[in-house]
Order: sequence, then structure tokens, then C-alpha cells
Amino acid sequence: MTGRIRWRWGLAIVAGAMLLARAPAVAQSGGGEGFLFRESGASVTLFGGWNVPMAGGDLFRYATSDFTLARADFRAPTLGFDLGFAVGPRTELLVGLMPASARVASEYRDWVDADDRPIEQTTAFLRAPLTATVRYYLADRGRAIGSTAWIPAKVVPFVGAGAGLTRYRFEQVGDFVDFRTDPPDVLPDRLTSTGWAPVVQASGGVQLNLSTRFLLTTEVRYLRGGVDASRPERDFVGYRLDLSGLTTLVGFTLRL
Repeated sequence: MTGRIRWRWGLAIVAGAMLLARAPAVAQSGGGEGFLFRESGASVTLFGGWNVPMAGGDLFRYATSDFTLARADFRAPTLGFDLGFAVGPRTELLVGLMPASARVASEYRDWVDADDRPIEQTTAFLRAPLTATVRYYLADRGRAIGSTAWIPAKVVPFVGAGAGLTRYRFEQVGDFVDFRTDPPDVLPDRLTSTGWAPVVQASGGVQLNLSTRFLLTTEVRYLRGGVDASRPERDFVGYRLDLSGLTTLVGFTLRL
């Protein structure tokens, strides 16, 4: 599943890059409505970055104490996008998707099987937040020259806040110790917690103007959320899955 998600997003990013490459030429053919004649009302940004889950909560504590896992194992690259719509001189509404997934091989720290071999499994964590964010620019994004031209600022910092839903999946596949038997048995299993959960988000960053239509956007986002991990199969009854984390991003923005 994780491989299919990465391939789909890889194809989406390639297609988006091709669209961005063509967009300036298309925009300039519009007969006088180029960027230099008005302030842009919309934008699209393609991001790449690094996702750092907080990996708190009792489910991650269980995973990192019983298995050879560390919180840092769940860090992963991310690819995503934002669509932006200006709603004021310094205010923008953004809708974006930023998926990231990690898959790590692990084994029990304190248990081996009857042949003295490690008891192995694979642990995977996916988080794909779909959010709406209000971004506020801390300086003017540009200045008007008369009524016919608009000159962009070179560097503009911003902050943002928003909310949304995240698709999540925490899964362990492999061999597990069944402590209900005496002596304990080792059995194959697949343990899963998956679904959608509400999240809130805060962000801050800087935009650097590169040309008449392109900007470099750097940003840090903090996502906060959590969910009962027993859904849908009740494999992790009594555990809560922490969905919070930090994401650092670098992207190219096209003013439309």
C-alpha cells in the first residue's frame, strides 16, 4: 500500500511540474493580464520536505519499548501541494495535502522463538493531512504602481493557522507473542489502526520572490491531533495513537 501511495504522489508531482513549466507562457498569452499588471489572486505550491512525528502517546510508547524501534524511525520524506486564494491584501486561504509514510523492520527486544531466533515484524505509519489554513503575511506582498502595475516584494514572512482531517494508518505485520497461553506462543498476525481524524495546524515561514511568477516558499508546520487506536479492528484496544508532528517544507510557488 505504501509503495502505491508513493508512486501515485510521484506521478502527481511530475504532472504538476509539467503544468508549472507551461503556466507562465500560457498566462502571458492572455492579452495584457500578465502578472506585472495586477496582483495575483491565486497560487499553487508544490512542496517537498521532512516529516517528524512526535510519536508520543501510549501506542508509540508500547511500540518503542517492546520492539526494536525508536521514535526517530517514524520520520519520513513528504511530497504535497497547496492551493492558495487571496482573501485580503495580506491574507490567503490555503487548501493542501501533505502525506508521509514510514516502514520499519523490527523485532521483540526481550523475546526470541523456540529456536532462539528473533521474532520479527514490520511496523508502518502513514499520516496524510488534508487541511484548510488561513495565512497572514507580516509585510505587504508587493506594491502597486499607479493603477496598471504591481511590483512584488523580494522577501515576505508569514504565519498561519488552520484545521482539517488526516488519513492515518498504523500497522504491524509479522510474528507476535501470544501471552494468553502458557508457555506463550508465537503467531503470525496483522494489527491495524486506520481511519480519519480531526487535526489542527499552526505554521510559519518565508516567501522569496524569484521571478515575475515564481517564488521559493520555506515553511515549518506543526500538526496536532490524536485518536483512539482501537479502530477499526480493535487490535490496539486501550491505546491512543498520537498524530502530532512537525514538518519542514521547501516548495516552488506559481502565482496564477
